[in-house]
Amino acid sequence: MSSEEQTDEPARDLPRPGTQAILLAAVVATGMGQTLVFAILPSLGRAAGMADIQVGIIISCSSLMFALASPVWGRFSEHLGRKPVLVFGLAGYTVGTVVFASIFWLGIQGLLGGLTLLFALVASRVVQAALMAGTPPAAAAYMADITSAEGRTRGMGRIGAAHNLGTVLGPAVGGLLATLSLVLPLYVAASVTAVMGLFALAALRESPWILRRGPLAQPFSVGEAMRGSFAAWLDRRLVSVLLVGFLMFMAFALVQQTLGFLFQDRFAMSPAEAAGGVGLAMMLAALASLTAQGVVVQKLGWSPRALLRLAMPVMLAAVLVLIRAPDQLQVTIAVIMLGLGLGLGMPGVSSAASLRVGNHEQGAVAGLMSACPALGFIVGPVVGTGLYQINPLSPYWLVVALLVPLSIAVWRIK
Repeated sequence: MSSEEQTDEPARDLPRPGTQAILLAAVVATGMGQTLVFAILPSLGRAAGMADIQVGIIISCSSLMFALASPVWGRFSEHLGRKPVLVFGLAGYTVGTVVFASIFWLGIQGLLGGLTLLFALVASRVVQAALMAGTPPAAAAYMADITSAEGRTRGMGRIGAAHNLGTVLGPAVGGLLATLSLVLPLYVAASVTAVMGLFALAALRESPWILRRGPLAQPFSVGEAMRGSFAAWLDRRLVSVLLVGFLMFMAFALVQQTLGFLFQDRFAMSPAEAAGGVGLAMMLAALASLTAQGVVVQKLGWSPRALLRLAMPVMLAAVLVLIRAPDQLQVTIAVIMLGLGLGLGMPGVSSAASLRVGNHEQGAVAGLMSACPALGFIVGPVVGTGLYQINPLSPYWLVVALLVPLSIAVWRIK
């Protein structure tokens, strides 16, 4: 794929000095809420008497909705504006998390069970995903609006670093609070997101590029937005980068969604102990990812392709360590390495895609980039948990099979 520079220079002036801080804080809040859920969900599922694969079904169904909704919200932000979409996403996450946590509490108490519990959890999580999917693409598109082409990789690196700061806080908070109550972390995450939504509503102004451009003459169409999003996967400018992003996050999802089961089975931990162990490992992984984005991306200014060429082998080495790790320490080290690789790969994929389109397509591309993790989490959790029940090592060998050709393929990205 050949790299295409933007044809129309984005606005560089900020509506207020604190604009980027607000955007990054919104991403921190959503990142914290998401990784907190991933860290404790295996323990929540077993505490509620659910099968391992049912936990994977919850994540896969919600990820499918997130993947479908993110590009729509990204395109909608071109019409409605970045701020309303961002704030609505935060509000949707807050309400959805409260409902999701309450249903799980009923399941743990024995008031809901079987297929009724599974259906209620899937339904609540799907609705939540449909609403919260607005925040990430709106924040990324806003960042693209206020950064130059030369600063785009650093700007997307800040978005990635903010997400990773949230993923540092999420597992730490989740692991700590899960020792008191498995559902308490979900209510705390909802509270944090609610506060952030109110703050963004009061303090954030609209993107300067959106304000200068004015309203679009053509009305917004959900159907047209979805058709355009599907067509983007055939766009020669984007297809290779999108595929790398999807496979990278699928590999990560295969590991992340089986890690809680691995801690319980390999080290004979209780659900609460496993939640704490996974929380610590994910927190350290996110810290490694944050460090990578703060040093390599911000200070060294590497190109997107250089980041991807380093990220894939690091992730591959991490999984090979995980397969043979005999104790919790070595598993944790492997997860830290995985986070480091993901931290290098995320801004590489996002900036590579952003630089291949013009200013008028930033919302659409931001939506597609937000959908890549969700697409990975559609396939990863169900495949991972299903394979885990057959053989605990098989999900990780599948990751190896994905990352070996991917490590070679990224060298062809120009």
